[in-house]
Amino acid sequence: MVYDQSARLDDAIDTLAPRDAATTNVFFVGFAGFEGQRVFAEEIGLAARRIDERYGAGGRSVLLVNDRRDSVKHPLATSPALRHALIALGKRMNVDEDVLFLSLSSHGSEDSISVTSALGYWRDLEAADLAEMLRESGIRWKVIVISACHAGSFIEHLRDENTIILTAAAADRTSFGCSDHNKLTYFGEAFYRDALPKAANLRAAFESARAAIEEREDVEGIAPSMPQAHFGAELEKKLAAFEAKSAR
Repeated sequence: MVYDQSARLDDAIDTLAPRDAATTNVFFVGFAGFEGQRVFAEEIGLAARRIDERYGAGGRSVLLVNDRRDSVKHPLATSPALRHALIALGKRMNVDEDVLFLSLSSHGSEDSISVTSALGYWRDLEAADLAEMLRESGIRWKVIVISACHAGSFIEHLRDENTIILTAAAADRTSFGCSDHNKLTYFGEAFYRDALPKAANLRAAFESARAAIEEREDVEGIAPSMPQAHFGAELEKKLAAFEAKSAR
């Protein structure tokens, strides 16, 4: 299974729908890093559906998933697999026109996201490594959503005017809902499930999710996770034009 991962990932990429040369295309990559709890795989599955519904990325989606319930449905989520996927997508995309949505869900610590699988030992995904992967891919326009504790620590590594970054927690805060008792994390419920389907844009979806999370944490008497965001001005303008065109 471990040695077969590269071929499985290549097969997943090879079956992606071709890009439509007449318009901006959206590509989606999902990364569920921690296999021990189903909540991360469930969240990435929902993220893929929501981005497809909103931006039409269904035929151009790659999911990397560590899930103890099923280790064969998707290629495994590892740092090398993510690098491979991003570089391969960079070759398929019009990197000056198309938009990448990258959704990551796992446990986290400052500047890193947990990567675990019963099939072997994997190095955690470091913020600096993710930034390097994205530079190597050549992909210009990026929406990066990180649902993990301390996810805000990734923002300084990734921010620019062509990138939107949404995180479930500030750099020094934990997020909540990472349990087998839940189908989604608090951030996944508030952002992917509730806010994104009806919000006017990503900024409105994030602000709605942040308010809902703050209210829930206050009711439950837990320390605020303080979700953070960076909105690259150039990408916000690009997405506004794309969504307006898609709505017609």
